[in-house]
Amino acid sequence: MIKYNCSPELNRTDVALGLFERVAYTPVFVVGLFFNVTALCVFCRLKRWTDTHIYMFNLLLADFLSIIFLPFRILEAFCPMTPSAFCTFLLCTQYSNMYSSIFTITAISVHRFIAVRFPFLMKTLASKSKAIATSKCVFIWTVVVVVCACNSKDLNQELLETCYDRKLTKKLERHFFLLLEILGYVIPVLVVVFCSTRTIYVLIGSLKHVQGRDKAERKNIAAIITANMFTFIVCFTPVHIGLLLQYVILDDSWKDFVHVFLDVTEWIATTNCCLDSIGYYFLLKRVNKREKRSY
Repeated sequence: MIKYNCSPELNRTDVALGLFERVAYTPVFVVGLFFNVTALCVFCRLKRWTDTHIYMFNLLLADFLSIIFLPFRILEAFCPMTPSAFCTFLLCTQYSNMYSSIFTITAISVHRFIAVRFPFLMKTLASKSKAIATSKCVFIWTVVVVVCACNSKDLNQELLETCYDRKLTKKLERHFFLLLEILGYVIPVLVVVFCSTRTIYVLIGSLKHVQGRDKAERKNIAAIITANMFTFIVCFTPVHIGLLLQYVILDDSWKDFVHVFLDVTEWIATTNCCLDSIGYYFLLKRVNKREKRSY
């Protein structure tokens, strides 16, 4: 059963964070819900699905699941919930959706790099590309859910200060912390940066061989990849710095700073749901227009 404590004793930092979360998360929910639902509707009208569409839909699914649970985070800012098993579920969902997004974006980056750098390999695998993409997406969700389920004890209600905040004095288990930082962030960000920069380099290098619409199209693709790469870095780097600070800092004098930093960076990571949905909404609209012209 969910219990609420709508008149908690709060210090100045908690009052400021509560106000920040009310103001910051509400527009993320409204904008994210609108564009995610709209993008889902556009997906439903697609006549042909490719491997790229499968990756995009998987990313959209992860973002949509983050969005539909966001009202609980907003409610928490107005009327805090007493830590319970439901809070553990909400935290597991938050982590699962964030890392599903990270791994899917990484898979998209690798896919784009292979398509640009090794086009003949992509043609060879064309008949199996959708099956490969589907298998990767299923694998991503399986890994994320299993890791989160196996380490859910690190998010038990006894370790929570509030429904969405762990007690700073209670450190994550070392293996769980390393999984989040290395497998969940360091490896993906290195892969995304490498694949994106190499893809951009190949696209820019090919401009001298094309003219007109093809040249403009390749410039646009290079710009989109650049924007996606920087969005990934900006959205997901701060929250992992926050997790690192929470793990290594033991001095109580840093408690308020780490608490504020983690809350703000979690919001930054959540904004990725909006940025993804806006970008892929317009990209899907362009695909739909092309399909209509081809008939």
